[in-house]
Amino acid sequence: MEENAPACSGPFGGATIDYPVHFDLRIIYVLAEAPDMAARLEAVLAAIAVPCSMVQGIAKPGAKYGRMGARVTIESQIQMNRLYAEVAKIPGVKTVI
Repeated sequence: MEENAPACSGPFGGATIDYPVHFDLRIIYVLAEAPDMAARLEAVLAAIAVPCSMVQGIAKPGAKYGRMGARVTIESQIQMNRLYAEVAKIPGVKTVI
């Protein structure tokens, strides 16, 4: 380890997020467990008051997994944490990024 190397304060070197923030939420899920993923995602977003301008998904015929995306606006760290926690509870969800 280099003696004069800067210390890292956290995973992003102490960077912070300035709210509100707009980004595309991405979800990977098991198609068989959530054939109505768009409706479930929209319900979660409405329940926690996260504005969303677009929800769309991709599922190839015969595939095991589908991808869903939603363009969201997050107002606070608390709202972001809740968003990830609630989306992760949807049956079939494997990953939320």
